Amino acid sequence: MVFMGNTQKSVAYRLKHSHFYEPLPDKYIDSAFLDRIHAFNPGWEVQPVRHELFCTGLYKPHFEISSEVSTRDQTGFEKTFSGLMKIIHPDGKATPEEIAELLEFAMECRRRVREQILRIDDTFKANEFTYRPLAGGEAVTVLTPEEQQYPAFAVLRPLSSEAVPGAQSPEAQSKPQPEATAEPVAAAVSEASGAPSATTVQLKEKHLVVPENAKGWSYRRLFADYLQGCSGIIIRDPYIRAFHQVRNLAEFLRMVNEITPVGDEVTVHLITGADQETMEKQVENLGQVQDSFAGTSTPFRWEIDASPHFHARSITTDHGWKITLDRGLDLFQWFEFSPFNAAAVMQEARMVKGCEISYIRTEA
Repeated sequence: MVFMGNTQKSVAYRLKHSHFYEPLPDKYIDSAFLDRIHAFNPGWEVQPVRHELFCTGLYKPHFEISSEVSTRDQTGFEKTFSGLMKIIHPDGKATPEEIAELLEFAMECRRRVREQILRIDDTFKANEFTYRPLAGGEAVTVLTPEEQQYPAFAVLRPLSSEAVPGAQSPEAQSKPQPEATAEPVAAAVSEASGAPSATTVQLKEKHLVVPENAKGWSYRRLFADYLQGCSGIIIRDPYIRAFHQVRNLAEFLRMVNEITPVGDEVTVHLITGADQETMEKQVENLGQVQDSFAGTSTPFRWEIDASPHFHARSITTDHGWKITLDRGLDLFQWFEFSPFNAAAVMQEARMVKGCEISYIRTEA
């Protein structure tokens, strides 16, 4: 957080009668808050910033802003982009991919400012934040991680009088609501009867990009809809080796077990690779998983593929779907394992690694 502004009194006057924080709003002049400021750079000792010191146009040879944004929005993300370029690529030599990453992050940061203002003041206009590669390719619409994690709440304007299409009234918002998801929902299966519910959404082929450092993702959210109704699953993942990777596998099996109707069975077969140095422990852990899930709705078996060319990772069902995963089941970042840590019992509380997932229909 950086505060910038002009002072109206001399340094000597403020030393004699007041303090340097006097120009701040009254709400900010709080000792507990001010004690958390890391540094105070006296602006009166800094030479005026000259225009030639700013980076300009570094992204424009490669990208254009293809959505309508306000001048203040554009100034905001361009200055953030300029600062990031100076820090990360001071020589200005960056690939289009590296430039795109910084531009997208800068636009994301400004979009968060805009989105939160929209929740307060309905005189502000909602804008899309979209850029397009000049070399060709699809336009990229920038969203914040929280918009992707909670899509049902992203359009709500709780403190604004503006009516947003699809938004709920304050009374409706106060009532418990079912968990929202941006993904298609397959036919829910009644645990008691095994009969599909009346609400069925046709699943489609798609490609999903999961953003780095996001929360709110789980195996259920990513896979459950496409596994409903199958009786056999094959997992191909060469890296179910380390302890946390085998634990991920056990969590996947638990998820499949939970969505399988009572009285039905879904067999899960793992094909994985091995490291000679840790193979003994890997075999022991996988054996324990196999034994523990024997007699459940998801009997599990496994095999090791020693081929040096085994790299592709996928989940294939016997009812016509293949899910390709560039990271396999190893989607989650490291977290401190403790029985009292929410991340240990809820995947949604963990940060994820950025990854891409494709859902492909293998049968008509």
